[in-house]
Amino acid sequence: MPQSIQQEAQVILDTLASIPFENCIALSKEFRELPMTAGIYAVKHRTLGILYIGKTRTLRDRFRGGHKALLWAFIEELKATDIRVAFYQLDFTQWIQLSSELESLIIQAINPPYNVKIPARD
Repeated sequence: MPQSIQQEAQVILDTLASIPFENCIALSKEFRELPMTAGIYAVKHRTLGILYIGKTRTLRDRFRGGHKALLWAFIEELKATDIRVAFYQLDFTQWIQLSSELESLIIQAINPPYNVKIPARD
């Protein structure tokens, strides 16, 4: 029996939250350690926990193109070595059908500090 979208979101959140910081993906200048796959990811801080939740078609490209969570961490003077990424891979069908809804449910559940809604410019 398929899980409900809420149950699936909870499983993903629990998985991302339970990955110890030391087992998360360390960031480098070229982001080579990040996979070239789709999924839901969490930007985590060593002591502050999850700072940001996002979805992406290609995790490495998402960070190579710049990422607001890294900018905000820099502005808040967080040490780069204290920032890592936890990743939950989604298959293509999940990505196409569910990624936006899963991301939204996870953000609603934990309200990460860097997931600020910024109004669109006219």
